[in-house]
Amino acid sequence: MLRASRYALPVLCLLVACSKGDKVPSYLDIPSVQLVTTSQEQGSATSKVTDAWIYADGELLGVWELPARVPVLKEGPTDITVVPGVKRNGSYDDRLRYPYYEPWDGGVPLAKEAVTSISPTTTFFDQTTFWIEAFEDPGSLLNVTEASDTTLIRYTPTNYPELSFVDGTACAGFVLDQAHPFIRLYTNVDFTANGGPVFLEMDFRSDMILTVGALYTFNAVPQVTPYVYLTETVQSDGSMTWNKIYIDLSPIYNQGGVGQRDFYIECTIPPGRIQGEVYFDNLKLLRIGS
Repeated sequence: MLRASRYALPVLCLLVACSKGDKVPSYLDIPSVQLVTTSQEQGSATSKVTDAWIYADGELLGVWELPARVPVLKEGPTDITVVPGVKRNGSYDDRLRYPYYEPWDGGVPLAKEAVTSISPTTTFFDQTTFWIEAFEDPGSLLNVTEASDTTLIRYTPTNYPELSFVDGTACAGFVLDQAHPFIRLYTNVDFTANGGPVFLEMDFRSDMILTVGALYTFNAVPQVTPYVYLTETVQSDGSMTWNKIYIDLSPIYNQGGVGQRDFYIECTIPPGRIQGEVYFDNLKLLRIGS
């Protein structure tokens, strides 16, 4: 019995070593996923893809936060699929496959222990419909309530060269102070329901908290519902950077008994603050179909 065990142990170790050797991975490096717009009707190509569902030859390798270096137990030509994901309502713990972005698919030559980099892109699904306010024209699709203490300002690179612009084109915003402490902007479109996902995209930079909410009627009674609070984008050096948010309005917009669907953006200057600034751009309300 002891003699048999002495010979069995090296053989077992050899088998284990061979098994491990067969599982030496290749590595797939994915720094980001970039949006490419295919027509003027789709607006600016700003995006914030934070996650990706990654497949190799149809097999799910997991959901990865970008940038990612993904081990793949394959070598040679491999079909890689990258499905773009975003943070719903800006929440760190709520990530989803964005319903309007096409997956990227491509053949990638993998080699064991080697790192292969890819630069996947995405486009909007053809069935996506857009309502867009990019502030390229002097007029605005946003209204200001009578209760507001100030109005909307349109900023252009020519007239305000000192400002930061998310995509090098015009944006809009407002300034609040103690004499002008409140503003609410709203749409008056009456968006129709289609039973599918409804998302509001927005690029913004701010040194105050913004409220984005929904305006609608429920059983013919007007409703004003705060939906998402956007935190300021001030950095440690005091500068403001641009951020992007994907707001899921589907639960309200597709609820039974709801009509006259719109959204609003609201801000109140914090107590003790002398002045605050807000800038935003590329508002897009996206739906699938009509």
